[in-house]
Amino acid sequence: MAVVLVHGGASNLAGSPLNAAKQAVTEASCAALTLKGASALDLVEQAVALQELAPELNAGVGAVIQMDGRIRLDAAICDSQGRYGAVIQLEQVANPIKVARRIAQIGYHSILSGDGAKSFAVEQGFALTSLYTEKTFAEYAASRAQYPELSYAALSGNIDDINVKKLSTVGAVALDDDGCLAAACSTGGTKFCFPGRVGDTPILGAGLYASEKVAVAMTGEGDKVLRRLTSLKVDQLLAAGASLQEAVDQAVDDLLKVTNGYCGIIAVSAKGETAVGHSTAFMAHAQQAS
Repeated sequence: MAVVLVHGGASNLAGSPLNAAKQAVTEASCAALTLKGASALDLVEQAVALQELAPELNAGVGAVIQMDGRIRLDAAICDSQGRYGAVIQLEQVANPIKVARRIAQIGYHSILSGDGAKSFAVEQGFALTSLYTEKTFAEYAASRAQYPELSYAALSGNIDDINVKKLSTVGAVALDDDGCLAAACSTGGTKFCFPGRVGDTPILGAGLYASEKVAVAMTGEGDKVLRRLTSLKVDQLLAAGASLQEAVDQAVDDLLKVTNGYCGIIAVSAKGETAVGHSTAFMAHAQQAS
């Protein structure tokens, strides 16, 4: 049995029209996948790559502009056979998840960042392109109007208020017909992002995780997820005897209780069970099985 579960990001804006758009894009991306014969890595890469091309979502062409006016992308992919690849702060590539997959395939390094990630992408034949849109330019202008001073002190002066607005990533988890599990995540960063910030998305055990038991993909307050290693926690809770849904719910609760952090989690087990949990008002997600 093959299963794929996809998410398009979480939101605390209940009833926002953007929620419906995110849900529609997520459902379309999931429905476009051909499960028969596809590997788990293929499924999560394809699902995330489709979402990276959707301007409604915060990844790839929909990425937010960091507070210095530049777009930098993070993405990662992993599977239950120990393969893992990630890019951090990659610029001018519409599908960073494909670059991360190539890193995982080659297996020399696990993570490439900044100019190194961009050089690798060019060497591997990925096209460079502008990712700026009218929508993201308008959002950037509004952010800079709110914080005209580009300094860490200015941005961190009201952490609680800013954190609840920093909720967006795309991701996917899958189980293939051979019993292999995989997870993938991609993000355009966060609103009010200080240049060079790295969150949970590309970090194994934080934004995503895959073992022989479970594959997990996260969204939410990435800095807090990174500190709690929330995706790894799902695996640990499952190993301790919790059901998959219990493990996801407990991991969501842990982040909220310990750090006051909001998040969303999708997971699939080696048995083909799926679970979705979130402490936000909304999280776009869709599932397909064969």
